[in-house]
Amino acid sequence: MVLENGSLRGFEHKVHLDKYSPFENTFFFDSDVLLFKDLRPVTDSWGHQSYTAIGGYMVDGFSSFGLDRQRVLAKIGKDKLVVIDGAGHAFFTKPACQEVFDLARHVTQNHAEYAGNIPYADEDVMDIVMTILNLAPAPGDGFFSRHLTAVPGTLQMDATVGKCRMIANYSGLPVEPCMMHFASNEAPFPYAKQLHKLFKLNGVSTKGLYSEALSDFYTMEILWPLKARLKRLLKRVGIQLAK
Repeated sequence: MVLENGSLRGFEHKVHLDKYSPFENTFFFDSDVLLFKDLRPVTDSWGHQSYTAIGGYMVDGFSSFGLDRQRVLAKIGKDKLVVIDGAGHAFFTKPACQEVFDLARHVTQNHAEYAGNIPYADEDVMDIVMTILNLAPAPGDGFFSRHLTAVPGTLQMDATVGKCRMIANYSGLPVEPCMMHFASNEAPFPYAKQLHKLFKLNGVSTKGLYSEALSDFYTMEILWPLKARLKRLLKRVGIQLAK
């Protein structure tokens, strides 16, 4: 059992993974990730670097949490920024990863200085850290997917037998990814269905799975869109009143 550090909040736990993991080699996944394949070929190919995750490089734009990439690059003196946004995973090795996590904790403590006045996100922090330390993101090679990656109607998935096939909307080609990240509650019912199968197979209670999925669906598809529309309406009214 690994005890949680109660002084940390939310995403901050992810920059302490080296302290949480007792292993020399750790492949970490978010709790909303499903795996379908043996990870050994992946770890064999990623093992040369102290820390990595699937990603790429960008020189401008903003992250999902508002990180201004041009601003960060100017601050740290680099010409391109590692981007692992929404990866949901990381592979790291001890003791080599010590430098990575120490710097991640430093950036976390000085978040406003590095990232500006935006919400905290570990993925923004690790983008900055990997860039400073010249750590390359891993190539995708069909490893990573999300539910929205699939062309509608092409996804075949059964986590109990390690099956995940789809036509990728970014290429039009069939893929069989190692993992699927159900980030931002984007597909609550398909995710709940897979958990239901896995829980039943392993004798775990399925109570509350679908009610939680319904709650997530309501939040994502009804509540938040309504709030966004109301905010836009109030802003419009406010502008009219100001005139």
